[in-house]
Amino acid sequence: MSDPAGQRPPTQTSAARTNSGPPAIPETPLADALLAAAGSTRASFHALPVSRRGSIRESAFADAYDALFGRGLFSEATITAPPLDSFFFPHRSLARAEELAALAFGATGTLFVTAGTTTANLIALEALITRPDVRVLADKGTHQSIHFALSDKHAAVDYIEPRVFCEHSERAALSLPALLEQAAAAERAGAPYELLVLNGQSYDGVVYDIRAILTALAEASPSLTTVFVDEAWGAWSYFHEATRGRTALHARAADPALERFTVVATHSAHKSLSALRQGSLIHFSGDPELAERLRIGRYRHHTTSPSYPILASLDLARAQMELEGRDLVERSLRLARRVSETVAGDPGLSAFSVNAPAVPDAFAGHAAIDPTKLSLKVSGLPIEAPELRERLYSRHGLYVNRCTRTSLLLNLHIGIGDEEVAALLDALRAIQRELSPAGERPEEKRVSTSFIIPYPPGVPIIVPGEEIGGDTLRRIEAIRSAGARIYTIEHRPR
Repeated sequence: MSDPAGQRPPTQTSAARTNSGPPAIPETPLADALLAAAGSTRASFHALPVSRRGSIRESAFADAYDALFGRGLFSEATITAPPLDSFFFPHRSLARAEELAALAFGATGTLFVTAGTTTANLIALEALITRPDVRVLADKGTHQSIHFALSDKHAAVDYIEPRVFCEHSERAALSLPALLEQAAAAERAGAPYELLVLNGQSYDGVVYDIRAILTALAEASPSLTTVFVDEAWGAWSYFHEATRGRTALHARAADPALERFTVVATHSAHKSLSALRQGSLIHFSGDPELAERLRIGRYRHHTTSPSYPILASLDLARAQMELEGRDLVERSLRLARRVSETVAGDPGLSAFSVNAPAVPDAFAGHAAIDPTKLSLKVSGLPIEAPELRERLYSRHGLYVNRCTRTSLLLNLHIGIGDEEVAALLDALRAIQRELSPAGERPEEKRVSTSFIIPYPPGVPIIVPGEEIGGDTLRRIEAIRSAGARIYTIEHRPR
């Protein structure tokens, strides 16, 4: 798809840190351009009456608009090129923002989408399936948008079904040997698959090691060279060394042997980065003709009224992760450990447990659990998980989206901090006390594996190895009722 407005600017590396001194602030070209355009535009004789509060200044609903969207509404605009940029033929600020995103994620190129990853997946498969009856091997556990797109493109699809390995969390994973055997059998039959579709990071926290899968696939089916990975929940993973290695784009970039693969990955940036809802990214590496097909796909399927605030938020979210991402992810990992350790060691949370944080041996070579997604089993309560979820929201203002009959899924994303985790733990303690009054509980004794420390004053009331009985529990409740916080610190023997 030709660019009638000119060529893209030369590539420059966006570095979050200089060789010495404080971190350099990454570029945010699109956000800067939108701020400048919004600040210099007195009125638009084109569209969007609500911009700059034009249509609501004297409205009875002005206060509601202001409370929901901010008093300015300056960034809500339909200004394109000039002075901003063309969404479908970018060559200025948007082109540069997409280029910087590709550099940050290790892709050849990136496209911004403001209609969610449902649309991003449709665009990606429009570019990857160029004729009917393309042979596709697809993970049945992918998002509905992928199934619909494969059907609409009349692809010849064979599915691999993930196997549930945890009845409480309902987590499931593909068998790598089964995937490889299916791909190899098609190769031997002379009808190899042309495209592999994977759910790289699931809603429930199952993460595939894409590098391990591609390495094995290269041997099992040499003809299969194109892979589409839905990483809707995984954009954050690219910014920490503990999680980056399993990602789709890093797999190809880090191993020259895997450069034979063309890889496309989609990210719901709003799910794990500081982007507005419906902000999505399409990344690609490999086939040089793919970039043009993706742009054509975006032109065909994306709304012609893209949201510039969402586009700017994608630009800002990328820059934030370059500068601060590692620290943000590290905090999420720390808080996830804190929840797990507190639930394991706090008698006030004895009704709860964290479902096994590792995959079974049968899946361990190619799958892992996202450490920031904790599945909390609630079977020690006289209510089931859906009712607990309702209580958490209606009585404590804490929202949890996903639950099974026995478990809640807690997503410790980069927007969750110490205060929110403390509120969650306090709410769970309160619900346990309410549903299991101390006077009705049988006397029980447990041996602590942690230090239990009220603050103030910061002096342990229980040390590892001591028994915890009813008297201790009542003392903990009295200290907490007096306003102190109770901390559990896991003992790590040498």
